[in-house]
Amino acid sequence: MTTTAVRQHPALPVLLGLGVLAIGLVLGWFAAPLAGGLAGLIEVSPLPVPRPLQLVETLPLGWTLGILGGLGLLGGAFLALMAVAEAPQLTVADDHLEHRQEEREVWIERSDVGAAFRDARYLVLLRPDGGLRARLDADTLPSARVRAALEQHRWPWRDADPYEERFERWLDGRPGFTAVENEALRRRLEERKDATALRKADEDLAALGLVARVRDDRIQVRRAASADEGARGTDR
Repeated sequence: MTTTAVRQHPALPVLLGLGVLAIGLVLGWFAAPLAGGLAGLIEVSPLPVPRPLQLVETLPLGWTLGILGGLGLLGGAFLALMAVAEAPQLTVADDHLEHRQEEREVWIERSDVGAAFRDARYLVLLRPDGGLRARLDADTLPSARVRAALEQHRWPWRDADPYEERFERWLDGRPGFTAVENEALRRRLEERKDATALRKADEDLAALGLVARVRDDRIQVRRAASADEGARGTDR
């Protein structure tokens, strides 16, 4: 079986590490004059000048470069390792795709997907009825490579959400939503910064036939096509 793997650019962790190292070196170069200037400002106030600030002011350039540059090196190495460990990985085949991030691995069948598109940091996969199948973190994966991999294996790529016009702003208590739906939408808004809780909230909404997203810290929501048909059938 032919597959296409999409990974973050290998230079990204290196650039992050070098960036932190550069900040440490710059701070080391200017540490003594900055400490002296800050101490001067404090001296004209009723506050005493902190001893660590006085110490930094007297250190020679070699010491400040060594100390802060060393801290920058350690911090940069740690950040680079974290970027590698937490980076998402995507593998696409004709009949399925696999997504891995840290210890979580997901397998999604092609037959379960009716549309795929990028939404900010996420790769969103919708079911054929418009319901949410998965919202996969693709933050550090190049958008062009993600799209090329899916199109190469004949996945239904879209440039935007095909149901964009059906989203409406949700307000707690707005008519048209049941108490259970409102509770699930409240959780979705509250948990939007916790990846695990966000997945659970999306799953709960999908079971109710709802798809939600956040725009400007506000929830927008729509119903899946099957849910709309069910609601129309009930009305009749």
